Amino acid sequence: MPRNHVPMTSSLTGRVIRSERQADVDYELERCIGEGGMGRAYLARRRTEHGSAPVVVKVMHPDVASGSVSPDLLAVKEAVALGRLNEQLPPSPFVVRLVDAGSANLHGDRPNPWLAIEYVHGGLEGTTLEERVTYSVHRTGFGFDGARAAHFVRCAATGLGAIHAVSVIHRDLTPGNVLCCGFGEAEIFKIADFGVARPFGLPYTFGRLRVGTLGYLAPDAADPAAGPAADVFSFAAVVYYVLTGERYFEADTPQQAMSELLAPSRRSIRDHATLVPELFAQPKACAALDAALAQATRVAPAQRPRTARQFASALLPWLGTPGAAPRSSRRLLSAVSSERATSHTRYHWTVRSQPRDDMVIGCGAWDTDGHALGLSTAGAWFWDGQVWRDAKQLLLPLGGTATFAQRHDAGGWLLGGFGPALAVVGAPDVSPSLPSPATAGTLSLACGRVGELLVAVETRPDHPPQLWCASNRRWLEPFVVPGLAHINALTRLDDARWVIAGRWRSGGGFAAIYTPLTGTFTLLAVPALRAFIAGTSAVERGVALLVGSGGVVLRLEGDTVAVTRVPGDPDLGATAMDVMAGEWATSVGQIFRRDAGGAWQSHWHEPSWHAPFISLIADVGLVLGMTADGAILEGRSTGA
Repeated sequence: MPRNHVPMTSSLTGRVIRSERQADVDYELERCIGEGGMGRAYLARRRTEHGSAPVVVKVMHPDVASGSVSPDLLAVKEAVALGRLNEQLPPSPFVVRLVDAGSANLHGDRPNPWLAIEYVHGGLEGTTLEERVTYSVHRTGFGFDGARAAHFVRCAATGLGAIHAVSVIHRDLTPGNVLCCGFGEAEIFKIADFGVARPFGLPYTFGRLRVGTLGYLAPDAADPAAGPAADVFSFAAVVYYVLTGERYFEADTPQQAMSELLAPSRRSIRDHATLVPELFAQPKACAALDAALAQATRVAPAQRPRTARQFASALLPWLGTPGAAPRSSRRLLSAVSSERATSHTRYHWTVRSQPRDDMVIGCGAWDTDGHALGLSTAGAWFWDGQVWRDAKQLLLPLGGTATFAQRHDAGGWLLGGFGPALAVVGAPDVSPSLPSPATAGTLSLACGRVGELLVAVETRPDHPPQLWCASNRRWLEPFVVPGLAHINALTRLDDARWVIAGRWRSGGGFAAIYTPLTGTFTLLAVPALRAFIAGTSAVERGVALLVGSGGVVLRLEGDTVAVTRVPGDPDLGATAMDVMAGEWATSVGQIFRRDAGGAWQSHWHEPSWHAPFISLIADVGLVLGMTADGAILEGRSTGA
């Protein structure tokens, strides 16, 4: 160990770091979640007068190698690499977000550089891509199936494209440096750990410090002239691991790595019994994938695809339907369903953002990474995990206003309302996606995917709501149900059916299953209530929940309908489900939870909160709620 190396001899758990750049902000380090040669990573709380939110704080050793390496330089490099991406709104969902950076005397007299980055909740399958592939192999016997691998490829290619667009190369893309959240259609992959990133063409700055990870490191990664092709090399090695659970290059030393790189042939994905049978049974597809991986890992950078997107385009036709929603295979769903949480799990509740007097949100929608979009009378607001940011510019393609926001895909929201088009809002831009069919009215709800099947609700004064369906971007004839007053809930039950609920013009709530391609509208038997207010679904499991007045919860699974009531019969305003069938519902100032088949229990109650919850999202061990006055509440399982 160099003489001037000052080790971290004790944990910093409980210590508080005050921000040097953001007024009245500090970070309380809760527990160490990782350690490496450069320092430690802590789960921490970012605390302000308005609330607190989880972040990951990376505290670097005062010196990490020989005297030629500056830890401040390492911290600044990561801060610069990530900070450039924060200028976008929404920020790229496929790259971890920088929250803060600074330096503090935490051990001895020498300062420790530190970085605060967004916290990513991994859920049941794990937080890193390495953990999720391991889970898949151990629980199902196979790596990712084609559809899931295709989704990873799209996320990673877009993330690398965003990184390269700000003239930065990552140089250490590995399965351990990709963070994950969500499940199935809601899964998101985020590129993380920019400790050895640098702008294109930056000369050597790391002295004798080894950069990158053997098995994933491009031979040109340390070259001052290295460009995106170095990350394409690593990307290909990660894709091989995703499909097989095995490393593409088994080298343990630089000499072995170079020997493998110079070998006349590469390993095939069909060399492993962990390749999913659906792909193994397609020799032509496997040969094309093998060829693309070999091309992307050529020794000479000029012989590789020039961009991550170009590499992805060589893979995606062989992995799944282009543009299709990601789906988890039945074998993974079966593995997950065998793990059940209990309703006795305790949750620790934290206010991320206090209720606000200057905000009235009529509609909000979460993404699975804890980011959200809210629509108010004044425009749009974006919740980045720590603070609300003015997002009025996102509504410009819709004429500056919108009536609803619905999660569309990873990092994207579907917006519509009074304007001439539906638009998908996502990093880095906003673009009209589908002309609106509402020539005489307003679109009040929409659910589905542009380019596949999508259902929208049009409202007009003195007319019952109309149901529109777009199939492959073409609107079909509208469907009208006489006697309806309002449709408040619209959620997809499976690939062909939607659940619709609200209130009759004559009074009382209704719920129905709508099959747009056949024009079938089947009313469901419901108990007496004033109206249904909200709904949610898990498409892959064919399960949907509706909540409404008087504590009524209606649960659909396939063709089975069950009704339960929340204790006290409160009016319910938002609902969510997690992947292990945990169900959530909210009333004003209160949140309830139950396991499928169990009883509803109150998990949080605050009488001083007077605005209703308008949006809720849940994952295993985590729930986030948004109220109409901009409050953000987090519940995190304590494991008890």
